[in-house]
Amino acid sequence: MLLVAAVALATVLAAAVPSQGLARRTGPRDDRGFPRFYTDNSGLRLQMCDDGTFKCNGTRAGDLVAPEGEAFYWAAVATIHSKRGPLFVEFALEAAFSDAGRPIVFDRTRIRGHLNRKGTYILGHPYGRNTFRAITPKEQRNVDITQDRMCRLNRKGGCPNGQIGRFLRAKQPPAGYVGAGARLVRVTGGRFRNSLVLRTGQGKVIGRTSKFEIIGKRLRK
Repeated sequence: MLLVAAVALATVLAAAVPSQGLARRTGPRDDRGFPRFYTDNSGLRLQMCDDGTFKCNGTRAGDLVAPEGEAFYWAAVATIHSKRGPLFVEFALEAAFSDAGRPIVFDRTRIRGHLNRKGTYILGHPYGRNTFRAITPKEQRNVDITQDRMCRLNRKGGCPNGQIGRFLRAKQPPAGYVGAGARLVRVTGGRFRNSLVLRTGQGKVIGRTSKFEIIGKRLRK
């Protein structure tokens, strides 16, 4: 698993705001080598969401095993059904393994989908704004972008170069969690907004949504 800023299908992604990543303290490492928790810029601490419940999308601790295992401390995903086609957007703090089998954690931004007209688009989201280009609509997926920014595993850690500053959370989360897994909910916690807005390069709004699927489990003291 190669973790670099990946730009696929000649699609360009540019952030319009500086990095605002998780800069606060992480927890000590667990037996697997992953930090026990990550803390966002509001002081919210989340542990690995791997208890097998629907709130963690069924992920269990045993799923995080090298080389292909993965799990999430937090994730927020949504789909914009725009006038030009669907766009899937994901922000996440994910645990996995490097090609050498070592534990890694990364801040992920992913934008995927198919728009029926090529050109430049602007996505406004809770962490700022990203500009990208859709290539020819003849491609089945003409927007395909993943950017992974590595996080630190030590106790001074965090993800200082990441895009996530605060974890989005449901306005009415279930006890002990910040979201309800695959259930779509309205959220709070965004730095700029609590929604997604898709515009053309000329600034015309062609789609929006304010509902996300949220994964995240509060630290049990």
